[in-house]
Amino acid sequence: MTPPKKNVFLDIDTAYSKGLIIVCMAAALLIIFGLAFNRVKIEDPRPELTHITSITIRELGAFTVKVEAGMFIKNFPSFDVAKNKFIIDSVVWFEYNADEVMPETIDHFTIDRGSILSKSPADIRITGNRIFAKYNVIFSVSCDLYYRRFPFNDHRLVILLANNNVTPEEMYYTTDKTAFQIAPNIFPTDWTLFGLDVDAGYQELKLDPQDASKKIQNPKALFIINIVKASTRKLLLIFLPIFSAVFFSLFSFTLNIANVVGKTSLALSAVTALLGYRFVLEQMIPNVGYFTTTDEVYLFLLIMAFIIFIFQLFITRKFMVRSEEEKKALKGKLDPLEITNRNGFLLLSLLFITTCAYLLLK
Repeated sequence: MTPPKKNVFLDIDTAYSKGLIIVCMAAALLIIFGLAFNRVKIEDPRPELTHITSITIRELGAFTVKVEAGMFIKNFPSFDVAKNKFIIDSVVWFEYNADEVMPETIDHFTIDRGSILSKSPADIRITGNRIFAKYNVIFSVSCDLYYRRFPFNDHRLVILLANNNVTPEEMYYTTDKTAFQIAPNIFPTDWTLFGLDVDAGYQELKLDPQDASKKIQNPKALFIINIVKASTRKLLLIFLPIFSAVFFSLFSFTLNIANVVGKTSLALSAVTALLGYRFVLEQMIPNVGYFTTTDEVYLFLLIMAFIIFIFQLFITRKFMVRSEEEKKALKGKLDPLEITNRNGFLLLSLLFITTCAYLLLK
């Protein structure tokens, strides 16, 4: 009686079944990438300010002056999140009582962690006792960005407006969310605006921890731009080549164990491709002193490709040293090396998809 034929799609030892598993893993990876990309998570630190309250005003004294501060961003001549370099074309404005503070004092504002590239003279408008002064300011700034999840990070861009020529006893800033605006459609296509925030107060710098009188206090206004990723372009440029290399090495398991050259060539090509692409990755990832998600995924895939290559070397070596008697004895039977090949494929596939899910979603 002729034994029933096996279904090539259900028999795990066939190339069709292994190929189907690889396709399913690719589909699962797309879902994992979609979840990681759509998750909004901003981890960049926010500067801490000491707020000016009614109690604080009494402590500062009767001569402290309130100055309203605001900003309108017209354009971003340079917007490079990976290199943490931003050039901002803006209008900075202040409103205050004419008899309380001199315009020259207001004019001495600066940008923390940045430099003012150009500043127009104050355009002053007087309404009764109130002065409204605005400046066209172009400045560069670097923010305290955290790239741990690059390229899945969303970011908080911080602009800290300060006046280092006065103390809170002389003047302090106030602001609100309506005082901070951004022109529409000025962000690069990779990013989109998630929200704006403001704060005001002062920061204290202790010059001598042993002497409380040795300190510097300066009024500051904080303007925050929250941005989220909007394009998959960089994601594809980074991950598509390195994942493709590993999938090529996984396809080596679909080849017959007698195809010695094919199995080792596919596995080796993944290792060499990953090693070569590292130089390309270095140009795209931020220059930081810790491991990003990109670094972790790359190292895992490189180790994975190397393990597959060693595994295929082991399988092909075992096959090549077989004697003719062993080959005759196995004729018509399931080859133990095919079982090893199958088990190795299933184990490495499970390791591959679970580790990738952990690294991308943690």
